[in-house]
Amino acid sequence: MQKMKNLKYLMLLSFTLLGLNTHTIVAQQMQERIMTIQELAESVQTNNIQLKLANTAVNVADARIGEAKVNRLPNISTDVSGFYLSDVSIYDTNFKKLQTVDIPNFGNQFNMNVSQLIFAGGKINKSIQLAEMSKTLSENQLEDTEQGIKLSATELYLNLYNLQNQKKILEKNKDLATERTKNTEYFYEQDMITKNEMLRAQVLERQLEQSILQIENAILITNKNLTLLAGLDENILIVPTIDNINHQIREQDEAFYREIAFQKNPQLTASDTQIAIAEKNLELTRTDRFPVLAGFAGYNANRPQTSGTPADLYSNTYQVGLSLTYNIESLFKNPKKEAVDKILIDQAAQAKEAVRQRIEGDVNAAFNNYHQAIEQLEVSSINQTAADENYRITELKYKNQLVTYIEIIDAANTKLQAELQMLDDQTDIILNYVKLLRVTGQL
Repeated sequence: MQKMKNLKYLMLLSFTLLGLNTHTIVAQQMQERIMTIQELAESVQTNNIQLKLANTAVNVADARIGEAKVNRLPNISTDVSGFYLSDVSIYDTNFKKLQTVDIPNFGNQFNMNVSQLIFAGGKINKSIQLAEMSKTLSENQLEDTEQGIKLSATELYLNLYNLQNQKKILEKNKDLATERTKNTEYFYEQDMITKNEMLRAQVLERQLEQSILQIENAILITNKNLTLLAGLDENILIVPTIDNINHQIREQDEAFYREIAFQKNPQLTASDTQIAIAEKNLELTRTDRFPVLAGFAGYNANRPQTSGTPADLYSNTYQVGLSLTYNIESLFKNPKKEAVDKILIDQAAQAKEAVRQRIEGDVNAAFNNYHQAIEQLEVSSINQTAADENYRITELKYKNQLVTYIEIIDAANTKLQAELQMLDDQTDIILNYVKLLRVTGQL
């Protein structure tokens, strides 16, 4: 039974080491590239597929403005036809054929009609204005998409920075654990400690190996998502650097940043545009109450003439005039349509208020979390210094057999947690600063 347990243990250890080797090989095959946050933003701006789609939406909206302006031009139509016309057969009232009249058998006709809208209550101009507002809305949505993508890229970037530095911290602590394991093995051989202490040292070392394996896997996944977002080659391993990131906010209170957000946040700007669109739709609906005045002209040429002689001639006519039409049903249908448009205006205004409240909450969270992260970093820095000194003293005592191995494990874990917490607080400061830029429309 003991042999079976040992065999299982060896197999588990082999698979763990194999996993470490596999991730190491994958990482070695990738080309490391040190990338600043500014370079990442440029790559996202150029290559991100979601931004390209948002840009296309703006181009579509711009094309629809031109489509709406076409309605200002006159409508022109023409048709030309050629045909065979049979001779005329004449019958009496009893359908007895009396004679056949020979007429020209080839016929053709040409028609041209032109009409120009003169007045329709401003429908065309309002349609053009509505198309222009739709383009503005697309531009607002493009800006919001751009800032959202930049925030997502920054979050992945900082997460990757955090993971890569976590790996360095774990590797450093694993080296210390390896040294401790060698010491415990030596002390055990000298009968200075129990086997239990030596085994605990080995277990702690393997746990750190497993943590490094998990971190390496997380690095590969995060790097993949970041390269997809930025449109980079998947074989590039991004190495983030935060040295050139200015994350100092101005000495202003929360109300200052809230006002900036209300002025510049693209989501709130889009809400204003949606209200304007709803109001313009109401104006467009009201144009159905007006009569439509249009000018028209037409020209017709027909051959042959079957109503008189000689037949083989063209008859030409033209007409010029004005037409006035009024849709009577608009008197009782339009009030219902206008009522719907008014509700949509109210809905758009309510949606804006909901966006405004959400933005206010986001400003509050980013502002306070930023300051909290700064305060936490100050505490973490003190804690890390204390944890390093505690570990140094405890390790020295352990080598002199003044403390048990449990105490040095506690000191090592405290040191590791202090280092990881300080790393988290450093990245949290930058992340909350970026979130504050995002919500205030300045990212």
